[in-house]
Amino acid sequence: MNQQNNELSLDGTHVVNHELGTNLHWMHGIEEYLDYTAHPDTKTYHNLKRAIMYGNIWHIKDLLASEIHRGHTDLTDEFLNIILAHYIGYEHINHRKVLQYVAHCIDSNYIKKISSWSIKWQHRANLNEHFSRGQMKSKCWMVAELSEIYQDEYLGTVAHYGGWYATVAQNIFEKFRVKNYYNLEVDPECIEISDDFNYEQTVGWKFKSTVQDVSNIVWKDNNSFDIKIKNLANNMVTTNVKPDLIINTSCEHMNEDWFNNIPTGTVVCLQTNDYFENEQHSNCCRDLADVIAKYPMNEIYYSGEIDTQLYNRFMLIGEK
Repeated sequence: MNQQNNELSLDGTHVVNHELGTNLHWMHGIEEYLDYTAHPDTKTYHNLKRAIMYGNIWHIKDLLASEIHRGHTDLTDEFLNIILAHYIGYEHINHRKVLQYVAHCIDSNYIKKISSWSIKWQHRANLNEHFSRGQMKSKCWMVAELSEIYQDEYLGTVAHYGGWYATVAQNIFEKFRVKNYYNLEVDPECIEISDDFNYEQTVGWKFKSTVQDVSNIVWKDNNSFDIKIKNLANNMVTTNVKPDLIINTSCEHMNEDWFNNIPTGTVVCLQTNDYFENEQHSNCCRDLADVIAKYPMNEIYYSGEIDTQLYNRFMLIGEK
């Protein structure tokens, strides 16, 4: 996140760097999360985002005043560099440092978890895409609608198809009682990253990621399937999974084989979109009617769509 494009005024001093905000898209997603949870520090975060992403001088003034009231700490100089990055040409700003500052200002265990996780994974994990506005808004929406359906707050065993880094598992663990949560991801790069984000549940054997092409799952007669996962001794073992709920928030990345293979009577929560322009999307839908036709349910518990600004996101929850 090197700041090479700082503009200079006639007297040679730095003025606002308009490129800085383009590197911090994940800040929009964190804002969606705080708005969704009605966090008491949401207003503080709004001000913080405007200062850091856009260089708003009045919000920078407020943040500087907050640091004065906080008093000097070992991190004060670093925090001041982050707050004033638009104007001083600070060249060493990165996701980890900004997240550390955000976690210092906002009292949120979820943000603190993202911050500590980013220290290890910022060079391998795509924070901007994973915590984008559309991603976070879609995940919060899913948790909210599942809460309406599962009012006893028990989900049982969850199989998340194509769960990526599976950070949403933390939101689900916070809201629901879960027996086991399996993240089935075709990209091996995601396995260690997702297990580390859900470390507490991984150690407790309630969460586990594994490499699995969900289109090739072989179902047994008792509506279960086997997967290979690493145990705590780092050995590959076979585990039988009988899901009470299948989540697929990546339908646009795969054909319908995964859905067609699911036994009748299985409860499924799926999301897709109309973002055809994205080269990684091979199976988008035009509208909600297209989704319902492509993924036929015997009983639909919920169907809807939201506008994420960049694309429309569709969701179906029901019994196949």
